[in-house]
Amino acid sequence: MTFPDDVPTLSDGDVTLRPHRIEDADAVVEQCSDPTSIRWTTVPLGYSLADARDFLTSHVPTGWESGSGLAFAVESTHPGGGRRFSGTVALRDEGAGRFELAFGAHPAVRGRGVITAAVNLLLDWGFKDRDVETVIWWANVGNLASRRVAWKTGFTFGGTVRRWLDHRGEYPDAWVASLHRDDGREPKTRWLETPAVQGSTVTLRGLAERDVDRIVQGCSDLRSRRFLPFLPSPYQPGDARAFMVRDAEQASLGRGVSWVVADRASDALLAVVGLPRVGLRDAEIGYWAHPEGRGRGVVTQAVGLVVRHAFIAIEDGGLGLDRVFLKAAASNPASQQVARNNGFTESGRERGSERLGDGTVDDMVVFDLLRDEWAARQT
Repeated sequence: MTFPDDVPTLSDGDVTLRPHRIEDADAVVEQCSDPTSIRWTTVPLGYSLADARDFLTSHVPTGWESGSGLAFAVESTHPGGGRRFSGTVALRDEGAGRFELAFGAHPAVRGRGVITAAVNLLLDWGFKDRDVETVIWWANVGNLASRRVAWKTGFTFGGTVRRWLDHRGEYPDAWVASLHRDDGREPKTRWLETPAVQGSTVTLRGLAERDVDRIVQGCSDLRSRRFLPFLPSPYQPGDARAFMVRDAEQASLGRGVSWVVADRASDALLAVVGLPRVGLRDAEIGYWAHPEGRGRGVVTQAVGLVVRHAFIAIEDGGLGLDRVFLKAAASNPASQQVARNNGFTESGRERGSERLGDGTVDDMVVFDLLRDEWAARQT
């Protein structure tokens, strides 16, 4: 194809895909100098106006003329007004009808759905006019914004590939997903959100970077390590960040969700409570407390709030589940009391099923609570 003459213009109203222009150079520099772009893409460090001009006058036209890379400029209305360059979306030819999806957003339009709309326009065109069969998406593990675009546009996630992507000479783990031309374009999973929930003395909120030090402290505590034998040792800040990424990944697959239990006055992390295994009808509750959160009723209150979220109807913002359950070591009466305080019934015992952090083997006491039982307690 001849650039720019053969490059179509595609639009859904506000968001338009069009050929790149030399006038986009300053905005390309703004995008590629942005810390988020530097973190998650392989744009050259110290990106200059000369780099942008080379991208616009050489890289992009060559891709179209060779057919190896079909890149569109994204244009949309910016928050400050006026239509401007808003990023790039592209299909890279991998042969035999297989293409790789690539995209990047100008920082001014992130979080506004512009790139999602652009990717949908690109996919519609690729499947209809370019005989694209399958599109693959890659992203560094942790790039949740990119993952959400793939999720919204109908990709099926395929897991994590170890040490795969070349990121300036380093090889981080990669998330991968794919979309076939015959696939529906709706999300394939329910992305579980983490709504903020107010209790009498605590707030439940999502995990954040500011929680890393408190997570390390809590997961390095001897009591925590006894009843959470799977924790890495020693527990480092990188482990806390990896936990947050795994939690977000599980939420995107509809399989689990966690909350920080934060002090309402200071916002300091006092505990973490979550639903690490969410099924069609039920979910397991798990929790641990920072040493400063113990003996204050913090976890009992937080578990009650999570139970409510699990049981209330989906249309009211909850998960609409029928049953929640939890397991506590027989030698951990404090954890068992949290269950009893919230109306759970001891329903069984898994004998000798857990090797604790101190090397001993313990029974796990199973508790559960049905939605009707919970509802009766609310009256």
